[in-house]
Amino acid sequence: MRVLLTSRLYPSSAFPERGTFVHNQARFISKICELEIFSPIPFFPNIPGLGRWSALSRVREVEEIDGLRVRFPRYISFPRRLFFNYAWRMYFRTIKRNLNICPDLIHAHLAYPDGLAAVHLGKEIGKPVVISVHGHDIRELPETNPYWRSLVSQALCRADGVVVSSHDARERVIKLGVDPLRLYDISQGVDCSIFVPDESKVFNKNECRLLYAGRFDKKKGLGILIDALKILRTENRNVMLKLVGASKSGGGEEQFRLQAKQNQVTEWVEFEQASPWGEMPSIMAAADIFVLPSYYDSFGIVLIESMACGIPVVATKCGGPEQLVHNTVGRLAEIGDPVSLANAISEVIDNYESFDREIIRNNSLAYDYRSVADQIYRMYSEIVN
Repeated sequence: MRVLLTSRLYPSSAFPERGTFVHNQARFISKICELEIFSPIPFFPNIPGLGRWSALSRVREVEEIDGLRVRFPRYISFPRRLFFNYAWRMYFRTIKRNLNICPDLIHAHLAYPDGLAAVHLGKEIGKPVVISVHGHDIRELPETNPYWRSLVSQALCRADGVVVSSHDARERVIKLGVDPLRLYDISQGVDCSIFVPDESKVFNKNECRLLYAGRFDKKKGLGILIDALKILRTENRNVMLKLVGASKSGGGEEQFRLQAKQNQVTEWVEFEQASPWGEMPSIMAAADIFVLPSYYDSFGIVLIESMACGIPVVATKCGGPEQLVHNTVGRLAEIGDPVSLANAISEVIDNYESFDREIIRNNSLAYDYRSVADQIYRMYSEIVN
């Protein structure tokens, strides 16, 4: 089976941390079927000093990542508030112009603009389309602008299948008008062969290492986490916090450094720029507790990765974590509440010996990429046939 996989979220030489979950899923799907991978990116001239925009020009047209050939064709992009309604048209034309094969199926990640471009391409070449949603596309876009909501709805309602990774995502997609019979509940995944526990590690209550990995973004709840750290330190908890991530717009880290300084917890917070994905297993395995303080997360793949390392987790009730986190693997906290988050972390610290590393890891095994890839291939076959 030949599949065209298209997603703006994909790692590259300039943005190695971007969309790693899409790439890792593709790695395992490619063992089952033939993939052509497109990751259209906005055209931007090589003008230094403009942060991530300048970096776009460094992405090569074709790159090989873990043995997969990935094409990064350019499309004309304008400021979101002015021309976002038309972004799918540019995306569509770019894919159509660069397509080398006639696929049996098109799989797009994100409903807009990727998904809407994909359904138009599918209609033109007479092939079915699957769209995987990831949170931002079914929450922020529909809630920000009524017309964007209609574009997201058009894409999802015209797709032959829609992949959701959580109960929350399923409900949001249904509210956008999608027939429940066309929904496929397939989670995001983890490579359990490389995310493994550090058997030599011993927990020291007087030197508890907290870890966050993700974007340095207010929407991810980092401000709440830093406030929770202040509470924990005030309660004489000897905890340290490591933040591993990247700033979407290039300046996010500084606001959290300033907040840490204002909270007088600077010496207990370590900021680290996004590490190559291959380094994350050892970083996670070295932590004592992983914390996800998001305001919204449709699944929480970092929780599964941490659990594969046998690490207890603390997460907010922000959509996806509710179906992943229970008392044998960690604790849940209220959204946007530093006291609730601090209390949840304290509970895990005080009951750390009750958490069984093997039981925590076993809760992640159902999400191994090998199993996820098999589910996706069965979906492909069902839709194509």
